Amino acid sequence: MHPAYEAAPLPANEEARNARVHRSGVMDVDQPDRWDIYVDLAKLITDCPVAYTGLLDEDRQFFLAQDFNGLIDATEVPRKMTLCQYALGSTAPTIVPDLREHEKLKNNPLVLEAPHWVFWGAYPLVTSDGLVLGTLCTVDYKPRVMSPEVVDRMVELASNMTLMITLQMEERGAVTERMSEVCRNLGREYPEMGLPELEGFLSLCAGNPVSKDTLGTLIGMGLAEKKGIGAELSAMGREVQGNQGLSAAMFRRKILAPKATLDVEDLFAMME
Repeated sequence: MHPAYEAAPLPANEEARNARVHRSGVMDVDQPDRWDIYVDLAKLITDCPVAYTGLLDEDRQFFLAQDFNGLIDATEVPRKMTLCQYALGSTAPTIVPDLREHEKLKNNPLVLEAPHWVFWGAYPLVTSDGLVLGTLCTVDYKPRVMSPEVVDRMVELASNMTLMITLQMEERGAVTERMSEVCRNLGREYPEMGLPELEGFLSLCAGNPVSKDTLGTLIGMGLAEKKGIGAELSAMGREVQGNQGLSAAMFRRKILAPKATLDVEDLFAMME
């Protein structure tokens, strides 16, 4: 940390905020196809050359997506070095027309040294219960003033991104809970079913192949049968599949392959 750059005061809800950040499941997860669109749209909306977005926990800021104009190559930075730590204490945007004139932010190394940031706009990623998970930011190398219309549009964009993070978190929780329930049910019904057999049965539910050894065990349990050169669930297996709500289409859609990207049309439709 630069000697003159002070750390921001911790938000009053810091403990709950950090807990939600970790629960989000997006820290340290590389998902460029999901988040790059927000950086691209932020640059388009504000006409700024730099944009980035990330979450902050107690120690660092992890970038979900970033376009630093080729001048910075990092996936995370220590929280104490960030500008964004100063945006965690408010659910409103933090717009700084000229960082060089800001009492505290002017001492950040990104301002004092290359790449010499000047304008900075931070739009918090705010949950429905008021927790700021991180920011969606735009930067310029010259002073800027954002019109109220542009600020409103950026707030909408940040809100949409927060919604996507929340939906992903809820989906992950629902899938985990559902799969735990399925595993408990199958364990009670088939005490001899170990992890390989469980994985094999779920693979067959999704229409995927299983290993020869696992298939033999599932056939012995009456849950699978050979079909040509492959295999499929037996009548008993299909009955268990139906009882557990594991139809092939649902299983592939909800468990194995939740949508990884957000179409541009989907994003703009949600922002209307």
